[in-house]
Amino acid sequence: MSDKPWFRLLPLPVWVALSWGLAAFTALRGYTGLPFMPGGLPERPVWRWALVVLAIAGAAVACRLIRSRPLVALYLLAVTPAVLLLAVGREGLANEEDELLAQFLVAADIVLGFLVVTRPPWTWAVGLVPIVAVIPATALPAGLPLRWTLWIAYVLLPIVIAVLLGYSIRQARDYARRLSAQTAEQAVVAERLRISRELHDQVAHSVGVIALQAGAAARVIDTRPEKAREALRAIESTSRDTLTGLRRMLDGLRLPQEEAAPLRPAPTLADIGDLVTTAGDSGLQIGVRWEGRRRPLPADVELSAFRIVQESLTNVLRHADARTCDITFAYLPDGVRIEIVDDGKGFHGLRGRDDAGGSGYGLLGLHERVSLLHGTMSAGSRDEGGFRVAARLPVEPGEAAE
Repeated sequence: MSDKPWFRLLPLPVWVALSWGLAAFTALRGYTGLPFMPGGLPERPVWRWALVVLAIAGAAVACRLIRSRPLVALYLLAVTPAVLLLAVGREGLANEEDELLAQFLVAADIVLGFLVVTRPPWTWAVGLVPIVAVIPATALPAGLPLRWTLWIAYVLLPIVIAVLLGYSIRQARDYARRLSAQTAEQAVVAERLRISRELHDQVAHSVGVIALQAGAAARVIDTRPEKAREALRAIESTSRDTLTGLRRMLDGLRLPQEEAAPLRPAPTLADIGDLVTTAGDSGLQIGVRWEGRRRPLPADVELSAFRIVQESLTNVLRHADARTCDITFAYLPDGVRIEIVDDGKGFHGLRGRDDAGGSGYGLLGLHERVSLLHGTMSAGSRDEGGFRVAARLPVEPGEAAE
């Protein structure tokens, strides 16, 4: 099923043709009484037929401008019945003038409702002027009878209904927009909290290593000074790597730390094989390619790279309907590049297919994670089919895992 709005399923030329056809039928129906007029087309002056053609053109242009220029469309639809009234005159329609006015005023009320939904409030008042004023202002000079009760029924009541419906739709759209923004913000906050928990695990592990090495150095510093120096060098290396990871991620984390998660080893790129094996059990053919010289990376970079692949494979399995997926790791002098490409149905935009339930914020969370590491990420459908996720995580020269 297409995700496009229903009014965009038909191409623009079809809408133009439908608009012209509907406008022509409405104007001619009101002017001639067809197909219920037994005498056929009446004999009338050329200038009156010219006014009918002008009304048809105005109605067609109004139909085309409803979405882009609703205020202009509203004025055209309000002026169109006035033009037809001038063309008809007293002898033209007898008692059918009310039907003619109703046809165009209903269209004008629809445009008024669209105006209320999509435009600022001041345009509503501007749009009300032609609907309320043009009919009596034209009917009286033209010598047509104006029944005020029907005028109220045709004009005022539909206006009230159109404004109320439009305003309710406007409120619903504003609420949905605020809810979407709030959901996106909550997704970013949740991702930051998850990163903070993982950072806690990383720091706790590093501090534990430092404590063990310091205790070992204290025990052998008098008897085996070389071993003590090795332990001190390990403490220095671990401390530097931990501080580097903290500098990378804490700039973007300004929230109170939650209760510490249970200690567990953080996943790294060495665990990609197990991840691929698990995903491949579902029938997806996964290829992994390594480019460049493989080397240990900082723990936060390895963790983020693993999460990118994990989330991407989850999306492929749940939403892509893909048969194959190719994963590429390219080790660069100043970082690592990860690319995940599948042959599924694809989806446009960063907030595409992702976590369970289709909430649309899994890739948004990955983007936040990559941004905290000062990296870059892109995600979207490919022209040749399928979906592609690409990320680049920078690494300072000389940085390595502990």
